[in-house]
Amino acid sequence: MDNHRRRNTAELTTDHAPGSSISRKISFRIVPMLFLAALLSYVDRTNIGVAKLQMQADLGLSEAAFGLGAGVFFIAYVLFEVPSNIALHRIGARIWIARIMVTWGLVTALMSLVENIWMFYGMRFLLGAAEAGLLPGVVYYLTRWVPSANRGRILGLFFLAIPVASAVGSPLTSTLMSVHPWGLAGWQFMFIAEGLPCLLLAAVIVKFLPNEPGDARWLDAAEAQWLTDKINQEDPTVTEAGASRPHWTDGLKNYRVLMLAAVYFSMVVPIYLMGFFLPSIIKEMTGGTVGTTGIGYLAAVPYVFTGIAMVLISRSSDRTQERMWHFVVPTLAGACAWVIAAATVSSSPYIAAIAICVGTIGAMATIPTFWTTAPKIVSGAAAASGIALISSIGNIGGFVSPYMFGIIRDAFPGEAGNRLSFLVGAIILGLGGLIMIAVSKTLRTTTPIHANTKQLQHD
Repeated sequence: MDNHRRRNTAELTTDHAPGSSISRKISFRIVPMLFLAALLSYVDRTNIGVAKLQMQADLGLSEAAFGLGAGVFFIAYVLFEVPSNIALHRIGARIWIARIMVTWGLVTALMSLVENIWMFYGMRFLLGAAEAGLLPGVVYYLTRWVPSANRGRILGLFFLAIPVASAVGSPLTSTLMSVHPWGLAGWQFMFIAEGLPCLLLAAVIVKFLPNEPGDARWLDAAEAQWLTDKINQEDPTVTEAGASRPHWTDGLKNYRVLMLAAVYFSMVVPIYLMGFFLPSIIKEMTGGTVGTTGIGYLAAVPYVFTGIAMVLISRSSDRTQERMWHFVVPTLAGACAWVIAAATVSSSPYIAAIAICVGTIGAMATIPTFWTTAPKIVSGAAAASGIALISSIGNIGGFVSPYMFGIIRDAFPGEAGNRLSFLVGAIILGLGGLIMIAVSKTLRTTTPIHANTKQLQHD
């Protein structure tokens, strides 16, 4: 029996590498849990944009005060991002991701108790601290599971949760806000209803999410070993003779990590322009003739197209093994589209609506392609800190975006504020595309091509 198992292992690691089978197993066994975690995460951090339609009047918030409260989330998120990812690296994804979900689910539910502006600021800060590390933690986790040839597609399935959350979250949030049980305001009930499911998913993750390929019962020993060897083979510190084992501080000292952080910042700013202010923009574009529930459904439309584009872009990037132009072309097209939106938002709402959709695609549909770049720069413990640093600095845009656009909308109310918001978003997004071109020029021009790359892509 031992001889038979060794023979099978030898076969798997040579001519019959099980890349396709393993990729399918990861897609069905791991990605759904992580997808749901990201979906709940994005819903719970952006539901404030729809809640604003009722909450702003109840708490007496100005546009700038609301923008500051929405952005305070990201101050805590940035502060705790790197420590959280280092903890995930040391403790393991299963326990740490579940811990993140429990704490942010509880804080989301407790948002229902907010009574004034200072409680609003405080709870948003706690929510950011609780949720810090989830998305970069999952990105790092998947680099330990998915070979680079398939990474764009798998990351695409995971990050599809963001447009799906935006498409589903706005109608769901607005619908929940129409319910008033136990004397609660609609926004209070909504926070409770959207926070508690995180606790249930945390229990599922504790039971079923494996930390390493060797922990997965649904992989046999040969598959687990093949996958571990494949990931190690692609480690840039392993492929260079005499390279030392990376330390977590190495990820904080790499200038290309800072360049990628600037690119991510340029994506986050327009993403949260849409996440926090699109319902208000739609309300103004429709002249107040559409109710809260209708606005929620209209706000979902750009994200439906974004989700489709995200899948197509990530699959095309994996098929061609090309990353830079799959990021840059949609990004620059999205920036141009938002310039058109700025010019037409008051005069031609239908043209503006199409331009808003294209701009949202440019900002969001390229996220999986973006995150395939970081593992080419840092690995091991350095990847945990480097990916977290990219996310931390990039997510400063999550603070800057709502506060900056809140100030813009206070200073230029109505259509003028909408036009200036789209124009500023377009400039920032376009700069990100140009910086990504510069980042790609710094990467090694020759990347090892393994004989089984085509095998990995067929799944």
